[in-house]
Amino acid sequence: MFRAHSIYDRGTPVNGVLREWNDYIVEFETTLSEADRQQLLDDYRKVLKPLRGNVFLLSFRNFVGHTIFCGQPYTVSSDKMSKEDIHDMNRFISSRIALLPYYDHNPVRSYWAENAEEEAYRLHQWHLLREALFREWEGATLQDWWKLIDHDPHHRIDNEVVSSPIWSVRTVYPETLEGIAKHPETWVPIPKSSGLSLTAIAGRHTMQGQAYFPATAIERINRLTFDTAENRMMKLILDQFVELTEWMADRLSRDKHSIYGKFEIRDENKKIQDELTELLMSGWVQDIAELHSIPRASTVLLRKAGYRQWYSFYQHWLLGGKFPMPEDWIRTLVDTRDIAKIYEYWCFFMVTDKIERIWRGPPSAILRIEGWDESGRLTQGIRLDFAAPNRTLSVYYNKCFGGGQQSYSQNYSPDISVDSEGRWHHFDAKFKFEESPSGVKAAKKEDIDKMHTYRDAIRNTETVWVLYPDSEPMPPRFHSVNGSHNYDAGVGSIALSPNNGEGLTRVIEELFSI
Repeated sequence: MFRAHSIYDRGTPVNGVLREWNDYIVEFETTLSEADRQQLLDDYRKVLKPLRGNVFLLSFRNFVGHTIFCGQPYTVSSDKMSKEDIHDMNRFISSRIALLPYYDHNPVRSYWAENAEEEAYRLHQWHLLREALFREWEGATLQDWWKLIDHDPHHRIDNEVVSSPIWSVRTVYPETLEGIAKHPETWVPIPKSSGLSLTAIAGRHTMQGQAYFPATAIERINRLTFDTAENRMMKLILDQFVELTEWMADRLSRDKHSIYGKFEIRDENKKIQDELTELLMSGWVQDIAELHSIPRASTVLLRKAGYRQWYSFYQHWLLGGKFPMPEDWIRTLVDTRDIAKIYEYWCFFMVTDKIERIWRGPPSAILRIEGWDESGRLTQGIRLDFAAPNRTLSVYYNKCFGGGQQSYSQNYSPDISVDSEGRWHHFDAKFKFEESPSGVKAAKKEDIDKMHTYRDAIRNTETVWVLYPDSEPMPPRFHSVNGSHNYDAGVGSIALSPNNGEGLTRVIEELFSI
């Protein structure tokens, strides 16, 4: 609903662009009734607070992206990271999610009841489809892989036996002669003046001096068809993807204002729908029938470029709800666009990616974990296990260390924890920093203090690190409890952003090299 309003930042009018974690004053031009005020607070309950009369406090907190407020479009940006870096983080997280190991499955179609957990599954599928269709799947986008299919769609030659006019028959087969002999009803009279009446076949079939000649004959015709099991599979995949976008459109229409980036998601969903509709309009797709069984052993689906990538993505897509991942991950990525949480997830995958590189292999297992956090709430996390000859290592996201057992005092849950042979190293992602008068960025003092708490309280902890966003290639800062220059035991901080990962690489290599 459009409501005329003005937004102010410390008394200065704002047009179009807002900042995350900034408080704005909103003043509506017309007097609001009590019902109007209540409707506004219901519609924008996550971002709007009443002050007095027609004046409200507006804050999008950690949300970054495009939105519409009272009928007006706005972009919420971050001062800590560029739009391009945020996109890079999202793409990296999506690629890592797509490559995580998963459990054995039967790739058949599933239907979901509408509940919170299963909605997260479908959101995960939608997110995977968006990333693969427009960004990357196995080295290219699904759009690009479709171009290969469209250039050379799989086909077969069907050999049909048909009855054709006699003058169009080009090749005589045994069944051609047999049909002529056995079906006199296909013969028609011909004038005596016709040259056909003088042929041997006409001369042998005369009745009362009337010559007859076969009007039709049986022949074999080779027909090219695209109606193959593989192409039926492609059409099924497209239809199911379209159905998912219809589900998303319906979800957005039902949930009017509680999703921060609803309008951005709506535009992305429409873009996906349009692209899928265009693919379904490919000429060779039009006459393809319905698929009745999946051709799992097809060499075309398993090997032919284009088909192989679409089929492998489809199998992966069917597993949208099978990943043992916390459900709030996908809601954050799709719905809330919470930049601080996205930075946490990205940091987790950056740590695991660098460990993969020095261990020369992906994780051998992934598990969902649960625990009680520092506020006594039940939380979910994940664990990735790595294995090498004579050594193991586990990387945790959101592991809870229980008070009196794994912790000397109360519960603690660092963002990222690495168990290396029973010794712990923790990394806490903080989407904030302090800046000196000269412009040098550093982790905030209170965050370093929290790392000292982790270091002292969590048993068997050797090092603890703050990760903070900074594109300047600053060397890691480290305070060793032993006074050494190595990362042996102590507290440190690492500047980490999409174009600045050298510091984390240096720390990971020293701590976890095989």
